[in-house]
Amino acid sequence: MSHVKRLLVTDRIFFITVNLRKNCPKLFEKEYALLAAAIEESHSKLQFYWCGYVFMPDHWHALIGVKQTLTISRAVQNIKWISARRINQKRQRIGPLWQHQFWDRFVRHETEFQKRLAYMHLNPVRKELISHPKGWKWSSYGNYAVETELRDRSPITVDHIRFS
Repeated sequence: MSHVKRLLVTDRIFFITVNLRKNCPKLFEKEYALLAAAIEESHSKLQFYWCGYVFMPDHWHALIGVKQTLTISRAVQNIKWISARRINQKRQRIGPLWQHQFWDRFVRHETEFQKRLAYMHLNPVRKELISHPKGWKWSSYGNYAVETELRDRSPITVDHIRFS
């Protein structure tokens, strides 16, 4: 049972990290598509802002904005529930997939937003999965690219927001 007390803050952008449970096998390429579909379903249902992301073999990061009455906990819980069900079904297994807790920090200004976005896009490079962020299909890098072909191959379209 988690003892984390989350602020019931809305109308903010949060940088979040969700990890696989310690004994779960890492995600495969085809499972990233299942995670993306779960996010799109949650996004459509709950109407949060999906501003950036990266999927890694053992975790994922995102920049998510929640509107009035929706909490970050509810948004992440929904994504985790739908994606775990789909990935477990594909793996023919049952039980928890994601760690119970997730990590979050609300983004205070545009500069922090840009730093978090860069951190996510460089994550596959730091983990030596690729040599440049444009080579990792499973991030929002393409959504922010100038090149049309990178934008067209992005598996999830992000919501572009403006800080006031």
